[in-house]
Amino acid sequence: MKTRVILLATAAFAALAVPALADNASVESRLDALQKLIENQQAQIEAQKSEIATLKKSMGGKKGKAPSAGTSAALPPPAPAPAPVPAALETKVADQQAAIDALTQQLEADENSARLTKQEAPVWSLAGGRPTITSSDGRFSLAIRTLVQYDQGYYSQSAGAKSLAAANGPDLSSGGNFRRAWLGVQGKLFGDWSYYLNYDFGGSNTEGPGHIQQVWLQYDGLGPFALRVGAFSPSNGLEDATSAGDTIFLERTAPADSARNLAGGDGRNAVSLVYTDDRFFGSIAYSGNKIQDSGAFDEQQAAIGRLAGLFYKSDDLNLLASLGGSYVFKPADTAAGAMGGGTISLSSAPEITVDNTATKFVTTGAIASDHSWQWGAEAAGNWKSLYAQGGYFRYGIDLRTSKAAYGFNGWYGLATWILTGESRPYNATTGAFANPKPRIPFSLNGGGYGAWELAARFSNLNFNDNAGVAGKALPTGGLRGGNQKIWTLGINWYPVSAVKIEAQYQAIDINRLGTKGTVTNTQVGQNLSTFALRTQVSF
Repeated sequence: MKTRVILLATAAFAALAVPALADNASVESRLDALQKLIENQQAQIEAQKSEIATLKKSMGGKKGKAPSAGTSAALPPPAPAPAPVPAALETKVADQQAAIDALTQQLEADENSARLTKQEAPVWSLAGGRPTITSSDGRFSLAIRTLVQYDQGYYSQSAGAKSLAAANGPDLSSGGNFRRAWLGVQGKLFGDWSYYLNYDFGGSNTEGPGHIQQVWLQYDGLGPFALRVGAFSPSNGLEDATSAGDTIFLERTAPADSARNLAGGDGRNAVSLVYTDDRFFGSIAYSGNKIQDSGAFDEQQAAIGRLAGLFYKSDDLNLLASLGGSYVFKPADTAAGAMGGGTISLSSAPEITVDNTATKFVTTGAIASDHSWQWGAEAAGNWKSLYAQGGYFRYGIDLRTSKAAYGFNGWYGLATWILTGESRPYNATTGAFANPKPRIPFSLNGGGYGAWELAARFSNLNFNDNAGVAGKALPTGGLRGGNQKIWTLGINWYPVSAVKIEAQYQAIDINRLGTKGTVTNTQVGQNLSTFALRTQVSF
């Protein structure tokens, strides 16, 4: 019985060992050989046991019954004793049992060794198309990240634009460019640390020199708080926090983009404390210059903060409110010495960056300032496949030469409808919404159509302050930065989760007073249209 139990246990161990060692051909082959050897030994033992039983039966005899008391019958002769089992056979059985025990121990040792080796091996995955390697204990990881956006655009301008000065965009260049070409790595270190290193090989207007888009180290051991240091974009608002790969249109809105670049934006040197959970997001940061900024004698110093809350959450309806702002308490010095002062400039591209002249229709110009600020209030919500978002911003620049200050404002609103029924998911790590994931990816071989989205947006950015009227001189203390209004219509296709194709149309209205040729205090704005297409891959 003991032998049979051992053999059954051995067989069970062998059955478990085979799947555990599926990734090790040499060990699996060895275990198969051991299993066959055990089965052969088992068969021999069973045969030898049968032989022993047969010998015992043939050599044995029936014992006679003892006569009752007083009987006169002669007692029968005693039955002969059974012949002993040959010692050689018993020895052979014992040797075979010992061999089976040794094989069982070896099988268990090999199985344990293979299991430990497999447990210590890193794990590869391709979730969402993102190559990721993770240590067996989950304390270390490395994921390859990429975002590639190729834009093609066409600018339709009126004939009257040709007479404008170069700064006012008389002839914008149609064509194509890589808006972004990011490649980086992201992961964890020692369980409580995370990191991100991302390099941009593309360019916002032309494919210029590459540069670091972000590189940072973060301590996560204070959860739900995290402390981050390096170069990154400190969270300033809802539109700012939306990933570059998740924007609904080709570019963020001009009011939000002007706010984020005052003290934040990609590649900003900063230290930040962040709070995140499934419904609330908070961030406060100290920032300096951007990595790609030109040299300064003393870097800009600023504070940035944001609070956001998902104050209603359900399967069909989510409502989010966000408040953010920044304060530059020391502009970057532009000259050496104690008197070296700095300037502040607010500007924004017309929500498309295909033009290689980098024209910005509205701008405050460089203003000598001791400090500046901005704040913005935004809200967003989705109900099933419908999504809406909007925000209002205020900007201020205090003059260094006087106690006067300039004030500006901007706002935007947008809405989308996903025709295929998906919804925009909320990303708790950023406090913003992300791209929809197609329920049925596109495929010509019996698949679906992916996800399709219609979108519309209006934005108004006003950098005028006491600008006066056409035909008259600029009032004292006024500034003519211009007023930009843009209507944008778009259709987005998400064939699979890692690919997005965007097509958009813009109607742009620029209203700005300035000088045209020799005529002063006249209109230097223009009306134009743009058509653009973006192809994006991200994971």
